Amino acid sequence: MTHDLNAPPRERQALARDRAALVLLAAVTHDMPQHLADEAACGFDPELHTGPDLFTEEPASDRAAREQVAREVCADCPVWASCLFYALDARPETGVWAGLTAEEITALAGGRDASAPTPREVA
Repeated sequence: MTHDLNAPPRERQALARDRAALVLLAAVTHDMPQHLADEAACGFDPELHTGPDLFTEEPASDRAAREQVAREVCADCPVWASCLFYALDARPETGVWAGLTAEEITALAGGRDASAPTPREVA
């Protein structure tokens, strides 16, 4: 493997983008049960479900198109139902989970804010 500093600029950018996508996926799946993270279809293209890094502006039309493709990937995911249950419990702030955006998950969960206890915390 080529050392990052010795790689051509385009290759360094691609490596940085890939590394950033993995960091974003890790942030989105933090605390998710390992079997969900391992089997989830979003693992094949994390940026599709998380969007670009925080330093990259994504036009609304690009975001809508990306989220639509992510929804299609989620529709065929083997852990879709488990992911939905987890997302309703965890209330993620970003990403597409079980075919829903973080905003849609919040609405589906009854608009509970992040400070409200989750079903798991109450039990």
